[in-house]
Amino acid sequence: MATLTSLYLCSRTVYAAVGSPTADGARITAAAQMQLPEGCLINGVITNEADLADALKAFFAQNKLPTSRVALIAGGSQFMHRILSLPAMSEKKRMAVLSHELSTGGAETKAPLDDYMPLSRDAKTRTDTVLAARVEQSVIAGYDALAKAAGFKLTCIDLGLAAPIKAVRTIPDLQQKTFVLLQFDDDTISATLFVRGQYSYSTRSRLFNPRGSAESGTEIAQKLSGLIQFHTTSKSEHRIEMVCFAGSTADDLAVCRPGCEALGLQVDRFPDSPTVKLPSGTALADVLYAAGNLIAR
Repeated sequence: MATLTSLYLCSRTVYAAVGSPTADGARITAAAQMQLPEGCLINGVITNEADLADALKAFFAQNKLPTSRVALIAGGSQFMHRILSLPAMSEKKRMAVLSHELSTGGAETKAPLDDYMPLSRDAKTRTDTVLAARVEQSVIAGYDALAKAAGFKLTCIDLGLAAPIKAVRTIPDLQQKTFVLLQFDDDTISATLFVRGQYSYSTRSRLFNPRGSAESGTEIAQKLSGLIQFHTTSKSEHRIEMVCFAGSTADDLAVCRPGCEALGLQVDRFPDSPTVKLPSGTALADVLYAAGNLIAR
C-alpha cells in the first residue's frame, strides 16, 4: 500500500507518522512532532490559518515528510460522536438511521457529514455496535483549505478517537482488560474508557494546573475518580483496574502515580503493539494518535 503521512492536529503540538497499514497493524518508518505558534489552533479549531499553514510548511520541510498523501486525524468539540447499536440493514438505510440518531439531542448542524466505524458485532442478533460521528461540512472545507495553503494533499480525515480504538485492537494484553487511557495534549487531557478491550466512553477537558506539578497529579486523580464513579453507576460487572498514559512525560507519570494508586489503579505507559512497527527509539505512547491513524479500520 502507498505510503501515507498521518497528521494529528488538535492542540499546540502537531504529530506526524509516516507509513502504511498492514494486514494486522501498521508499519511506520518515521515520526515527528513540533510545537505550533500560540493561538493558531485551539481544541481542533483553526483560529489563524495563515500562521498554522506557515508552521505546517516548515514542519513538513524540516522533517522531510511526504506531502502527496496526507491522512489527517483531528480532535476537538467540532466532532460529535455517539455509540449506536444497529441491526443488519443496507448501507443506505444504515446511513439514514445514523443521520436520524445523530440529529437527536445533539448540537444543531446546518450541513452535516456523517460517518461511522464498526466496533463489534453480535453474531447471534446480527447487531453491530458502531462509533458514529458527525461534523459540519464547513469544518472539513476549512481543513481542505489549510492543506492547500500548507502545500500538502489531503486524502482523508478521521475522528481523533478512532486512533486509540484501533491501536488497542492490536494489543493482545489489553483485550480482556478494563482500563482508562489518558492522552496528554499540551494542557488538555483525554480520558478514554475501555471495558474488556472495547471502547465505552471518553471525555476531554483542560488541565488547570501546570503539567508535572503535584497539583496536576491531584487534579487528574480527581478526574479519574469521577470516571470511576460514572462507570460504577452504569452497573458494569468489570472494575476499572488500570490507567495507561500516552503523550505524557516522566514528570506527568511521577506526580499522577500516587493518586492513581490510591484509587486502586495499576499505572503504566500505554504499551507498544506487536503489530505496529515503529522507528527505533519511538514508543507508541508518544505518537499514539498519529500512529493509530495508520491502522486500517
